[in-house]
Amino acid sequence: MYGMMRPGSRGGNRSCSCTQTAGILPRSWPYYAELSVALLTAGSRSDCVSFKPNSTNILVQSLFCNGSHGISVGSLGQYVGEFDIVESVMVSNISMHNASDGARIKVWPNAPSAMSDDLQGGGGTGRVRNITYEDMTVENVDYAIQITQCYGQRSLALCQEYPSPLTIDNVVFRRFKGVTSRKYQPLVASFACSSANVCGNIYATDIHVISPNGTRQAYCLNQNERNLDVECTDNYKGYK
Repeated sequence: MYGMMRPGSRGGNRSCSCTQTAGILPRSWPYYAELSVALLTAGSRSDCVSFKPNSTNILVQSLFCNGSHGISVGSLGQYVGEFDIVESVMVSNISMHNASDGARIKVWPNAPSAMSDDLQGGGGTGRVRNITYEDMTVENVDYAIQITQCYGQRSLALCQEYPSPLTIDNVVFRRFKGVTSRKYQPLVASFACSSANVCGNIYATDIHVISPNGTRQAYCLNQNERNLDVECTDNYKGYK
């Protein structure tokens, strides 16, 4: 978790009713974090909540987030030789406003990539598994949902040529509603896997999110489109 609290010791469980506090936690923990967060009001220029490497068995619910990068898994797979795990996470009853994303999963590809001069990486291994986002309301959010295994890589061709060795499996988005910002319209979401062999079982159901002009399109790359309650398109609007 980032910018919120320090997890307990190995095997411990924590819960809180709190407001967000500033702080930078170590990138990787020598144990798995197990905690519950409820009744949080957060205003942030970074992620409202971020699940960093080795975060498991987490419940986050009843949050109001304003001016953030959403509730994010990752980024993961940034460092070669590291095995990152995020699994068994439930995010429920979220109100997300004026944000770049609502629900986001960001994984680096297997090709060297750079978000900026001081944020580079790719090639790390691991897994994202059993993640659920449910009952989220969005307002003026660029993407209601974003999954990418091409984080930091501007070339889709290169991302697919070198698929991420960090797998994504069994991810559910359900009961989303609201209106996005104009930034990526007609898109309201993006589902981008570097390969169907390393990223699958992604489901989006009861998605009632539209753009300001009334569309509900989503960019879909290497997806089973029958599992996604959006209008899939190959219209590419870019990654963050």
